[in-house]
Amino acid sequence: MIGNPICKEDLSKYTNGGFLAEEDAQRSKRFVCFDVNRLCDVVADISGTSTQPVLTIEKMEGGFSKALLMKRVDGSEYIVKIPCPNAGRPRYCTASEVAVLDFVRKQTTIPVPRVLAWNANSTNPVGAEYIVMERVPGVQLFRKWEELGESRRISFIKRLTQWKYELSAICFPAFGNLYHKSSLKGHESISLNRSVDPEGVFCIGPSYATWPVQGSPGMDYGPWETINGLGESLTNRSLQSVQNLDLELPASIRGTAEEYSLAINMAKEILPAPTLWHTDLHMGNIFVAEDDPSKQARWPVFLTPPEDYQEGTVLPRLPPNYEDMDDDEKELARYNKRKATWSKAYEIATYLNNRKAWQAMHVPEPLKEFRRCGTTSDEGIVPLRETLLEIVRSQDDLGFEGGSLPIRFTSEQIAHHTKELDTYRELHDIRGCVKEILDTDDDGWVPPERDLGEVKARNQMLFGYYVSKMGTERAPDEIRNMWPFPSDL
Repeated sequence: MIGNPICKEDLSKYTNGGFLAEEDAQRSKRFVCFDVNRLCDVVADISGTSTQPVLTIEKMEGGFSKALLMKRVDGSEYIVKIPCPNAGRPRYCTASEVAVLDFVRKQTTIPVPRVLAWNANSTNPVGAEYIVMERVPGVQLFRKWEELGESRRISFIKRLTQWKYELSAICFPAFGNLYHKSSLKGHESISLNRSVDPEGVFCIGPSYATWPVQGSPGMDYGPWETINGLGESLTNRSLQSVQNLDLELPASIRGTAEEYSLAINMAKEILPAPTLWHTDLHMGNIFVAEDDPSKQARWPVFLTPPEDYQEGTVLPRLPPNYEDMDDDEKELARYNKRKATWSKAYEIATYLNNRKAWQAMHVPEPLKEFRRCGTTSDEGIVPLRETLLEIVRSQDDLGFEGGSLPIRFTSEQIAHHTKELDTYRELHDIRGCVKEILDTDDDGWVPPERDLGEVKARNQMLFGYYVSKMGTERAPDEIRNMWPFPSDL
């Protein structure tokens, strides 16, 4: 939180709101103990001939890192990031982020902050991993978006696609995360081509992502030189988690270990170019120049089209019955048209500036969803099985001609899956609706400016309403198992 005085101990704690579920566990994942005085020493000694003590610290907390704005007595300001336990694997997460920032600065025109000091070993004097970066003035895009005229919004979207093209045009030799070679052992790294990295500084190394079966024997974190290797690692990860299934899903769709193994092994039977990409694309992760927000951004924004959006050359229009709508409906229709216009600008600019990304946007849905072979420990087996069935249904269109697809489903398996899929969709709809009404996310996060007790009360009221609406169709305990957050009714 910015502007509220806090003690040193609170710098380690999570103070940016509360959670509707597993409050203690969520806070524990975001707690980092570190020596504030030693961190101040690091910042005080940066880029100067004489030590400049730290005067003030402002805490700007995120969901995966502590972000501290540290101001020295000479007026210089620095951003310090300290990863939380849920950010990724220790050492790898910090080392990769530093390398990506350095690589993007050197290889593209995308403006990113310069790293001035860092340490990926938590046994350092600070007692935690950290990255010290220059502070570049700017504000988050969502604070300026409404102030932009339409032409400046379109101009920004075009520039966004140009930056994305710069990223997608770089050829990498493997799948994994980017690192400096000096951060890894030789057997963990695959060098970049000299045409991309003439000085031989960077490499592709292991994934820093945390997985539910951390530390299991034989866990393959990469890097992977082929898509087959990556896909096999994802499926093996799910197979290793089968023996420890503890899913928060209704028993009717939880599935058995045998069902998991069957579907995952099917996925391995049909496994088929790496790209540097930003996967958390929202306006809170984009900083723009305060005086001209269309000029400068740090990371791309994800422009989600409205539900009735039509791809291709169809231009966004108001609905045919616009004149018959009431004022509220007209306002929503105008907003959806504006949103569709931004999406259309992004789609067209991507087609013109980044054909590879445009083609990726139009990959058949079953192939896009194949990532689910590595998420069964979170989502259950139904989504993966539906993806496999969709591939079977679309095998001719996907190029599996003449019965060459090496997987089959019996009519009994399909009937069983169809029943489970209906329940899964109901579960998905219920959880999505509750999160939307309560204005929260999967973790049940509630920002500090909202009253956590009030949101919890709304959750209870919403649960009671749904139970009464369902009547005898579903028992309260069954609904409770489908509900995203705890209910004491």
